Amino acid sequence: MRQLFGIVVFVPLALITGIFAVENRSPLALQIWPLPGVQEMWASVWILGLLAIGIVVGLSIGWLAGGSSRRRARRVERMNRKLQRQLTERNADPANVGSSLPIGSSPEPRDRASSVARIEN
Repeated sequence: MRQLFGIVVFVPLALITGIFAVENRSPLALQIWPLPGVQEMWASVWILGLLAIGIVVGLSIGWLAGGSSRRRARRVERMNRKLQRQLTERNADPANVGSSLPIGSSPEPRDRASSVARIEN
């Protein structure tokens, strides 16, 4: 699937980019504010270079914006591992069920029939 995606998307994109670079070889002179003098390069170099800079800046902004989500996911994953470890310890030692429960909670019934009987009564 990945190879098919590469062939269908990236090969035509590379061909289009290559043709664009070859066809736009006329010199383009730009005076960029912080740099002294006039910089002269092919038009395709300017366009593709600015496109690359825009992609890097956009990806950086997206990565920074996703920081809180990644942090929250790591916190949830740590909590999940901790709860899984507690559950494993609880299942390994059924005699010590009451000591691992938070204050104010009661252990779950052993089987479904007893819990249904309690609800009906």
